[in-house]
Amino acid sequence: MFTDLPPPALEAPPQATAKPPAPTPAPKRQSSRLMARPSSVPVSRRATHRLMRQLDIISQGQAIGDEAVAQYEHTYHSPMPRKTVVALAAVTRVASGVVMAALAADAEAAQVEVV
Repeated sequence: MFTDLPPPALEAPPQATAKPPAPTPAPKRQSSRLMARPSSVPVSRRATHRLMRQLDIISQGQAIGDEAVAQYEHTYHSPMPRKTVVALAAVTRVASGVVMAALAADAEAAQVEVV
């Protein structure tokens, strides 16, 4: 039922030695304007810091500490006052005409006719 296979016609290719991966270059900034203004605040936290200043959790010159961050997070645990909603809409530009028109178009497109 089973028979032996004939030897391969070609020899096995030589095994290549693994080269160490090339070092990845450090990311470089594309903007000379931004390179001239280094920041100690990571990019991932800049928006949060800006919102904290806009919501008057901290003043412009004040450093952002753990207490300010805790107060900012507490803002979202309960219904927001009108002042907070207006400030968030202004900062994020959610209430702009272009955004509202796009949201209305998406809502209209998402409606499904029920038979």
